[in-house]
Amino acid sequence: MKLAVCLYKFFPYGGLERDFLRIMTMCRDRGYEIDVYIMLWQGDIPEGFNVHIIKPQGWSNHRKVASYIEQITPMVKQGNYDLVIGFNKIPGLDLYYAADACYIDKVENKKSSFLQKLSMRFQIFSKNEQAVFSKQSKTVSLMISEIQRDLFKKHYGTPDERLIMLPPGIDKSRKRSDNWQEIRQAFRQEFNIKDDEFMLLMVGTGFKRKGVDRAIQGLASLPERLQEKTKLFILGEGSPEPYQKLINQLRLQDQVVFFGGRNDVPYFLLGADLLLHPARKEAAGMVIIEAIIAGLPVLVTEVCGYAKHVTEAKAGQIVSSPFEQHSFDLQLNEMLHADRKIWSDNGINYSNSHDLYSMPEKIVEIIEKMAK
Repeated sequence: MKLAVCLYKFFPYGGLERDFLRIMTMCRDRGYEIDVYIMLWQGDIPEGFNVHIIKPQGWSNHRKVASYIEQITPMVKQGNYDLVIGFNKIPGLDLYYAADACYIDKVENKKSSFLQKLSMRFQIFSKNEQAVFSKQSKTVSLMISEIQRDLFKKHYGTPDERLIMLPPGIDKSRKRSDNWQEIRQAFRQEFNIKDDEFMLLMVGTGFKRKGVDRAIQGLASLPERLQEKTKLFILGEGSPEPYQKLINQLRLQDQVVFFGGRNDVPYFLLGADLLLHPARKEAAGMVIIEAIIAGLPVLVTEVCGYAKHVTEAKAGQIVSSPFEQHSFDLQLNEMLHADRKIWSDNGINYSNSHDLYSMPEKIVEIIEKMAK
């Protein structure tokens, strides 16, 4: 079987990219030929992946996307592929992995929506989304969020048979190990966190979208004695510079630490006391479930696709929409004073009784059926 795979960019630490890698590695291991069309690849290229680097024209992101699509379209048509798979919204796909939120809904909920709809950016991105989800399209979309599925149906009338819901695809290695207490102790010794101190954790690329500023404000809102013994560790690709002024203003220089992207996220999950994910938008949020199955309580905004698992597992608290900083601050303070072991145990029980892991296998089955 010969597959064309379309992806704008690959970074080692992104949730979408990790899903792409696991799915395509499974396809490769079954002997499929995989051609990846991409604008930028960071990190090592796996054996058996034929990666075609596309050099797009234009300065803006939307111009580069348009150029990328213009260049790959004839390549894909001439490639004699059994299936064309996209991890971004691109015309001409057979199968789309829907990790991105509904673009038209996001635009229409902004005050400046009228002006935005006149822009070239809107014309390009809305056209790409319509090519995937319109009634006339034949693209089958693999959905990881019921919230986003319903939004696409609302705006495009996409038939149900073209919207396939998937379970999460969390790597089972993320589950809490039997020696987790030893790992936690080693972590807290390494980072000099005492038994009566707290470590808040954020994980994710795209600091503004993930709500890093909201987490910093939340830390600053804590009562003085509690704030003094609480740290915020932030993992992910992004620049801390836009947040440095806020950190300085709030006198949190010694309590907020940016680590960049890392491969040892499970180590941090076991060492932390609470995962914060006050995202402004998040189609899924893989780290939310990774925290649950590691036994780490979660405070997450309602807009996240995987927030429903926090509710079902009773493994933390949900911040209602629309977001209010004061409400978030109160919930954070409440969770730090609460008996978090209850949320932790609930998360572990949930991890052992629910299918949170089979998404890659199910996608490969779908690929095989569609190719036939």
